[in-house]
Amino acid sequence: MNLKEINIGIGLGDLKLDSPRETVEVLLGKPFEKEKYNLSELDDDATEAWHYDEQDLSLSFDEENNWLLTSIAVSSDQYTLDGVALVGKSKKDALLFIDKKGWKDVEEDEEIANEEPGNSLLHINDANMSFWFVEDVLTEIQFGALLS
Repeated sequence: MNLKEINIGIGLGDLKLDSPRETVEVLLGKPFEKEKYNLSELDDDATEAWHYDEQDLSLSFDEENNWLLTSIAVSSDQYTLDGVALVGKSKKDALLFIDKKGWKDVEEDEEIANEEPGNSLLHINDANMSFWFVEDVLTEIQFGALLS
């Protein structure tokens, strides 16, 4: 099974966004850890996160999306985007990659940058993707389905 290439808005290799939890479990097996939490006070705003620690992979399923796979997070250089391993790259290199892709709608989360200098979060709205940096090194890529 291919689980290495990030396909923007589609999934990670053979793992597809909008898959039901049962399908994901057949593909990947039981997760190392499951956690359930609410992002707001709304009753139908629950998220279930599955963590596959050995694969440096986390998956989120949202109640408001009928518990389908809504986002994927990877934190290892074994994962690639257009054949490029980005995790572990400098923020400067990641910004060059973003520029090369032609993504223009990019926002930096100022609150995170202000709280811990050297750490930052870039939202790449063109690709519904976020890049997390610790001490200016890309440590995690999160992505979901493309928003219309």
